[in-house]
Amino acid sequence: MKLDIVFHKGSNDKPAVIFIHGLGMNKDIWINPSKSLILGGRFPLKILLGKRPLERDFGPCGDNPPKRVARFSTGDPPDDIQTLFDDLRLKGHTVVTWSQGRPAGPTDFAISELKEVVKIANGMTKAGIVLIGHSRGGLIGRRYLLRKDRSIRGLITISTPHKGSSIARTASYLTPLVSVINPFFSGGDEGTLSFTVKRIVDFLKSRALKELLPESNFLKSMKDRPFDWVHYVSAGGTNPTLFSLYRFKWHAVKEGEYLRWFLRPTELFSIPDILEKVIPKNRYPEEIIKGKGDGLVSAESSSIPWSHEHYNFELNHAQILFDKGVRDVLVKSIDRASSF
Repeated sequence: MKLDIVFHKGSNDKPAVIFIHGLGMNKDIWINPSKSLILGGRFPLKILLGKRPLERDFGPCGDNPPKRVARFSTGDPPDDIQTLFDDLRLKGHTVVTWSQGRPAGPTDFAISELKEVVKIANGMTKAGIVLIGHSRGGLIGRRYLLRKDRSIRGLITISTPHKGSSIARTASYLTPLVSVINPFFSGGDEGTLSFTVKRIVDFLKSRALKELLPESNFLKSMKDRPFDWVHYVSAGGTNPTLFSLYRFKWHAVKEGEYLRWFLRPTELFSIPDILEKVIPKNRYPEEIIKGKGDGLVSAESSSIPWSHEHYNFELNHAQILFDKGVRDVLVKSIDRASSF
């Protein structure tokens, strides 16, 4: 089996750590997140990590502001994105990840790949293996454990829908959302918006995402149980705001004979807050309720039923991977798994 794999050899005396990416993603989420795509490979990850943009100062520009300046933004991305892959490599662990050959395909295919990755990792350590999975990647790790592989010392899942996710059910409400959002745009921007919403709807209607619905056959077939040689850790998010859209408006300040021009951001709307306008209250999924979900997975669903440790963080489905506080907590969990 040919694998698109990346690894860094560490100490034989420390567990090797295998990173498993989520639905429709690839290894970049762990090793090069600035290039990573989300929502089934349709959008750059950075839109889920953006912060409110800063005011832009264009200096003295005469009576009229500059032309051809971007007027919309999903926020300023972080300057540097660090991952657990980086942290553990620097601590001397062997770290391994790969891009699944069928990232939106059946989990069985990914599990067969993981079997080969485990063989490779076991050749680089004498201290066992810890599996770390994000989103669906955590379920792939759980299913792999049914093989009763005693080389696995720990399983860490991050924003994994252990009880399923109902987010796929929101697809039917997104098309009407275009008419709600359109007034914020002008000119040719409406066409771009419609195309963007269509791509999100296609992702939400995908077979792979429906596999994660709470009543799916896939989740019903998860007849696993805890194994006493495995240390189980899970983490979930409680901030469902995936991204906000900002529009810049020109402001001028007179300085002597000149006007100094600034672009100041105003938040137009955020996802999922604007969904409250189109989704009936009695059908509003927990995944997108503040304090209860990370935008795609609920905090309750993110907990492994028999976890030794579970943590909730006020972060969304992507932020939780890169937040330093989360990473520090999980590095300590790996230390505990090493001695389990």
